[in-house]
Amino acid sequence: FDDLGEEGAQALLAAQAGREPGSEEEIVAFARRPASAFSEAMDIASARLAGFDGQEQDMFQTLLKALASRVGCLALTGKRGPLYRYETAVVQDILTSWLTSPLQQMREMGKGFKLFASIFVLEGDAEKNPNLKAMGYKTPDLAVLREAVSKLNVVDFNTCRVQLQMLQQPAVGLHPPTTEVLCDCVVVGSGPGGAVMAAELTEAGFRVALLERGRWSSPQEQRCSESESTSRLYQEAGSFLTTDHNISILAASCFGGGASLNWSCCLPPPEQVREEWARDYGLDWAAGSAMSEAVECVRQRLSMHTDGVELNAANQVLMRGCQRLGYTAEVAAQQGWQPRKPDDDGGLCSLGWKQGHRQGMHGSALADAVQTGRLLLLDGCSAEEVLRDANGSACGVRATMQDGTGSRTVVVRGRAVVVAGGAMQTPLLLRRSGLKNPHIGRHLHLHPAMNIWGRFDEPVRFFEGAPMTTVSRVVEDQDGRGYGAKIWVPNLHPAMWATWNPWHGPREFKHALASFAHAAPLISLVRDQGEGKVWENSNQRVKVSYSMPQIDKLHLQRALDHAARILVAAGAREVHSAHSRVEPLRLSGSDAGTQAQLELWLAQLRAEGMPTLGVMLGSAHQMGTCRMAASPKLGAAKPTGETWEVPGLFVADTSTFPTASGVNPMWTCAAIAQHTAQNVKQHLETSAELREPVPSRRQRVARRCMSSACAGSPDPAGKPSPRGEAHAAADASTSISECSSPPSSVSPSRSH
Repeated sequence: FDDLGEEGAQALLAAQAGREPGSEEEIVAFARRPASAFSEAMDIASARLAGFDGQEQDMFQTLLKALASRVGCLALTGKRGPLYRYETAVVQDILTSWLTSPLQQMREMGKGFKLFASIFVLEGDAEKNPNLKAMGYKTPDLAVLREAVSKLNVVDFNTCRVQLQMLQQPAVGLHPPTTEVLCDCVVVGSGPGGAVMAAELTEAGFRVALLERGRWSSPQEQRCSESESTSRLYQEAGSFLTTDHNISILAASCFGGGASLNWSCCLPPPEQVREEWARDYGLDWAAGSAMSEAVECVRQRLSMHTDGVELNAANQVLMRGCQRLGYTAEVAAQQGWQPRKPDDDGGLCSLGWKQGHRQGMHGSALADAVQTGRLLLLDGCSAEEVLRDANGSACGVRATMQDGTGSRTVVVRGRAVVVAGGAMQTPLLLRRSGLKNPHIGRHLHLHPAMNIWGRFDEPVRFFEGAPMTTVSRVVEDQDGRGYGAKIWVPNLHPAMWATWNPWHGPREFKHALASFAHAAPLISLVRDQGEGKVWENSNQRVKVSYSMPQIDKLHLQRALDHAARILVAAGAREVHSAHSRVEPLRLSGSDAGTQAQLELWLAQLRAEGMPTLGVMLGSAHQMGTCRMAASPKLGAAKPTGETWEVPGLFVADTSTFPTASGVNPMWTCAAIAQHTAQNVKQHLETSAELREPVPSRRQRVARRCMSSACAGSPDPAGKPSPRGEAHAAADASTSISECSSPPSSVSPSRSH
């Protein structure tokens, strides 16, 4: 990201056909602006580095030290170091050589540097970052958004929120002071699975304690800036990668889960998928009326509809191109209703702004649960372990609850526990809780996706309006079993746009950024047969390994081929792929000449294939790490949703999917939660009382360590404590059974 010089600036200006009059000076200034000219770049870079775990920071520092040395630089670049003594053009050539290297390790290193640089030169507010203005991107007017929301009937979750200052300070004991919260059922996670579960149980008269790591924030607290939203709402601040750095993973880590960030598109579980789950995994209910009824129930609860759906310019491109080619395309159902401008803008959904009628879980299922008066919300609460009673049944969750004032260990006790933390977090909690089923953490599916975009002479501004309102199924079934890919319009903001574009040198990269407002991107998303696994490292950071088989690459390549044809048929003058070693296509001449150029370019893409780290791949869907099956030899959970190992412990999220769904997982996830909720109700009807948790192996080890360290230590009065461990532990526990404001009551008894 460097000064292109006067010649480069004029070339960039010439390439920006169709720009608004008066923007010439912005483009020239953008072309001449190096990364160092953005004053906040280093602050953003430092903040991002601080979010890396210790091992990643050590690796990055080691790499920088190597590049600053003579020998290390020579080994990595072929040039005698230190690297900083070379001109920027030389460094850019080195980056290009890394990204196109036949060695995977070099490509991995190049991708890391490119992603890092892309983020810190494009984050921040448009008022402060001139690069965003040159892209035609404007930061939303928060005053207008907040004023519009103030006129709506937005649910205030403070009415059911359990906060630290509400909890009585427990006595100091040998083990971490613990506060107890009592309920009928503990639900971990507030995404579509947890939200539907909470709504179903509370409406049936049961009191539910909902634990969520993210914190609820009112519309007046939200900023809707890309940097703030990704840091606050996404796992690893939106910079989460598979261990080989081949796939970027967007995973929610916020109140409302993925439904707070997704692009609102809703597709039901396909028939072929349902039949596969019944045939191969023994989920008979999935192929029958039980699933159909669950699908319809959650359609109504979550307000999934096609009424009045409007296509923004990018979705019109997709629809127009498909119609001209005879490809199938249809309007996709949306979750909730998008307010009309100027009240809101659907393009902000991936930044967490969903304030339309019934949008997100906070506006639909969770709102329903709040209205019953039986929901207790413990946000800012990280579940550490599922607790069991003397019979081995689930009877609560030990968690750490924190806010700006401090943290507290909380034991939330119930007659059943439902884990709905998503395919990334649910298996980790089950493992920490002692479950040993070999399928836990395995069979991860990611729906790998690849971006391709066309540049149009007229402005498209794909980042405005509801983003994913059209879907093409032209390549969704490539084998007669429902495996293939779908083509959609994504929702990307500047930093994410930069990370999804490959590096072809500084001029081409700045052209891709400057074309932001004239771009129509399409993503091809494959129903993957490949699998991965998820685990926790020694620093308790989530790690994901994933292998993409050749058949999935072939299906994705076919979708890419069709997407390129769609863009050209719709009138694109340029087509840019995600391949590092294939230059963009620039069309000229007659229709026949254009077609010949396209075919030649597509042949290049097919010849290049999809080498690891040679293509920019992403994932926004994670599924399958605690899959349902009719036998523990096939899965971790029963067809009822209850785990095979622990009675009273249920799973109700995307981790239960036996295979990839091939569609946005929200609807399928909610339907599974709807089905599982009926089984949880039956369990609660036959479980009359709360049972005491017994210390787990993890707790026993911790207590032994604490006892050894604290034996004979003086009590607050200065006298040695004569009491045993059990008495101390009992004194250190405060049980909340009545609370006047809010909640009105947290007793576990069912109210009618």
